[in-house]
Amino acid sequence: MERFLSQCAKYIYHKHQHELKDLCLVFPNRRAGVFFTQYLQETVQVPVIGPKTTTVSELMASYSSMQKGEKLQLISLLYDVFCKHTKTTETFDEFYFWGEILLADFNDIDRYLVNAKDLFTNVSDLKEIESVFDYLTDDQKKALEQFWGSMAVVDKKGFKEKYITIWDKLYPVCADFKKLLTERQLAYSGMQDREVVESLKNEGKDFGFTKYYIIGLNALNTCEKQFFNHLQRLGKAEFLWDYDEAYLNDEQNEAGYFMRSNLKEFPPPEDFIFDTTSFSRPKDIKMVAVSSVYGQSQQIPIFLNDTKLSFKKEFDNSAVVLADESLLFSALGTVPANIDKVNVTMGYSVRNSVVYGFLNLLVTLLKNKRKDGEEFVAYHRYVTDVLNHQLLGDTATEECKAYIDQLKKNNKVAVNLSEIDFSPIHKQLFTLPGQTADYSRYFLQVLAMFYTQLKESEAENTMLLELIYTIYQAIEKLKTVVDEVLLEEKREISEAVYFRLFSQYLGQVSVSFEGEPLSGMQVMGILETRCLDFENLIILGLNENKWPRKFTAPSFIPFNIRLGFGLPGIDEQDAMYAYYFYRLIQRAKNVTTTYSVVKEGIGTGELSRYGYQLQYDSVHKPSMLNLDFSFSNDPVEEIRIKSSKEIVAKLSARNSEDHPLSPSAINTYLNCKLKFYFKYIVDLPEPEEVKEEIDGVVFGNIFHDTLEELYKPFVGRVVEKDHIEKIQKDRVWLENEVTKQIAIHYLKKKLPLKGEIKLEGKTLLIFENAITYLRQLLKIDKDLAPFTVVSLEQKYKRWIKTGEKAICVGGMIDRVDRKEGVTRVLDYKTGNVKAVGFKVVDELFERDAKEPKKEILQALIYSWGLATDGNADTIQAAIYPLRSLFSDSFSAQVKMNYKEFFFSEVAEEFEAELTGLVSEIFSEANEYTQTEHDKKCEYCAYRGICRRF
Repeated sequence: MERFLSQCAKYIYHKHQHELKDLCLVFPNRRAGVFFTQYLQETVQVPVIGPKTTTVSELMASYSSMQKGEKLQLISLLYDVFCKHTKTTETFDEFYFWGEILLADFNDIDRYLVNAKDLFTNVSDLKEIESVFDYLTDDQKKALEQFWGSMAVVDKKGFKEKYITIWDKLYPVCADFKKLLTERQLAYSGMQDREVVESLKNEGKDFGFTKYYIIGLNALNTCEKQFFNHLQRLGKAEFLWDYDEAYLNDEQNEAGYFMRSNLKEFPPPEDFIFDTTSFSRPKDIKMVAVSSVYGQSQQIPIFLNDTKLSFKKEFDNSAVVLADESLLFSALGTVPANIDKVNVTMGYSVRNSVVYGFLNLLVTLLKNKRKDGEEFVAYHRYVTDVLNHQLLGDTATEECKAYIDQLKKNNKVAVNLSEIDFSPIHKQLFTLPGQTADYSRYFLQVLAMFYTQLKESEAENTMLLELIYTIYQAIEKLKTVVDEVLLEEKREISEAVYFRLFSQYLGQVSVSFEGEPLSGMQVMGILETRCLDFENLIILGLNENKWPRKFTAPSFIPFNIRLGFGLPGIDEQDAMYAYYFYRLIQRAKNVTTTYSVVKEGIGTGELSRYGYQLQYDSVHKPSMLNLDFSFSNDPVEEIRIKSSKEIVAKLSARNSEDHPLSPSAINTYLNCKLKFYFKYIVDLPEPEEVKEEIDGVVFGNIFHDTLEELYKPFVGRVVEKDHIEKIQKDRVWLENEVTKQIAIHYLKKKLPLKGEIKLEGKTLLIFENAITYLRQLLKIDKDLAPFTVVSLEQKYKRWIKTGEKAICVGGMIDRVDRKEGVTRVLDYKTGNVKAVGFKVVDELFERDAKEPKKEILQALIYSWGLATDGNADTIQAAIYPLRSLFSDSFSAQVKMNYKEFFFSEVAEEFEAELTGLVSEIFSEANEYTQTEHDKKCEYCAYRGICRRF
């Protein structure tokens, strides 16, 4: 297979072998120039000075007298001009987005040499189009008529007038903006190109090379065409186009759209002969549907195995082309080890780097910082995300871990950043600038410290050091531009604009991989393939939304007006990408393309139109295949742990009057034996984290302790109605008590409390909820009064005989009260209580029940613990579920078969069931198994061990 650039190298050498140094070769990109130079080296016979290679954009810019301005600087100047003509009240921040669009429109206008005054003219009479725009083609005039005709019949609500008002201002804005830039010797790229073309009339323009070869270009803008026309008239230009008759002669094929006009306007030399029928030669083409986006890379080893007979280690033999550039790392990860050299032409975008990820964490921290007095505070997650990042992994590790543990322990939602000074780099990270103007300096200082530290500790990690250095350079450039605008233009730049620029500057930066660009298999994006030919090609991501690209930049200029004045639109973009595709595969022998069938986001899951064109509208009949993945995993083995003497001994050693077997532990065992094993035998701690909201446990503690404080003066006394009325009326005392408990249980304050306790946001809502529930509970108690408070939050326990052992069972009862000879064992429940009644005792002891009645069991265990003096016939179990307090039919008593009962009625059966359960827990024959009901595992702290969720 003869490559296009190889043919060009032979042709040029044959024609100019003694004057190569006097030639300038113009390519669509630098990569094409590198490949050409290699082919030329293989062609030359003796040492020579080679020709100059450049790109078309670099060539045009080299003849401009103006310097290209930075985008922020240009938009800042444009804002002043825009305000002058429109009298807008928009701030610079609000204008910035529109400024980007206007700048892009002005760029197109200049590149295509459009008369801006004509373009922005309001054509009130359609007949004017015939006279004013007589230089346009009939199709262009028709496009203008359609637009202005539709404007004439728009609604009468002022839209037309408002639109025309803005439209009429755009030409003065454009003209004054260009005038201002010219005075400052600044320009945007389109303005540079226009200046070069308009200066061609100057006969003294020096073109130092004897010949300019324009090689492998496709879509030319008007400036480029006029520039090349001028060179052509001077006899200095030759054009070497790359094309194939298959799409050139097919008027319906958009791939030949630009080439058909290029060949007429700039015909190639008659003696430049190359094969223009290679596309129609037999090719092995496969199109592979993949049910995964990143899984497409798995086709690479299959492709390399299929093409192993034709695979060579030459730089132009095989290539992986990424239509979807996000597949770069998954592609590199699937290249087999026997492919010893891989050259990534597209470079490594810093956006994918660990350093960029870390800077984004700092951006989030900066965006969300707030002042608290003289210090900055920030949300705890933004702080811990920075502290836990791998770049800080070896810096003050123990201090960081201890600090994060302390945040969790003290439940600090907002963190004072001045506290964090474990090392110089920590101090630098959390000493945040207060002004947007200082943000660049802050990032540069952070990067400099990381670079110095890494150079000392990980000098061999050259890739990471290169990343930091490259990002440092990009931010340094951003700082120069921002400082210039701040100082010279006296412009205020908000955080939003700064971080938009920050993202743009870093998004354009890439770091080249180490390696020889002219050896091994090539990995590249679409634009890097221009002019290059490969025998073996695998294209990843050939989806309709990836190739052709579907993004079109926003514009103030409507589609029909763009069409009328010859500005490019979506059709031209499609034609450009069609040419890239057909030109790439025209000389290849083995082509495999993959496309994802996954429909998500903007992904359609559809093969590109070019794939369908190959299938239905070409001489080739591609093989349509599927790449299937086997996702079946080995089933997760059930966890079963047998008890033993050691386990029983451990449980027995811990059981005492001070540490009885609690109702909570019993309920845990009944719900999931394995959870009981993890929590009460192995002592696996549940992970502690900062509670951003007051969860059920914390709210329960606040509520219980507040009630204890309310009724503490009445322990052993009778509570009358007027006592409760007095509590209800003393709103300040009640609110202070709730606030105190929130400070203790949520804010982790120590007694005695010091200073004012501020409740904000969700904490304030929880405070109001607690007050509401407390008032309703007091109302219920008032209806019950008079009653005697026997005890509050007091431990009750009893011993159970299980064979030779005696096991202590007991817990803390929220409240015991007595009225008219009836003793109530009362349990407050702040969570969701589904039932306060049961039918038979043994249903309370059902192992692994789907919906266990744990609240009732807990209340009855307390009743059993209290019934030690033959008083079971006076004891009743009662529950105060907070969510039911407002019900008209509220009743606190636990019911059996829908009737109230005394504990004596179930005492014997209950104790027998409880004894059997406790004996089972303390049995060496026991086995700890997982619950059968996955629903229970959703919020279990140990679900990761069980691999249930």
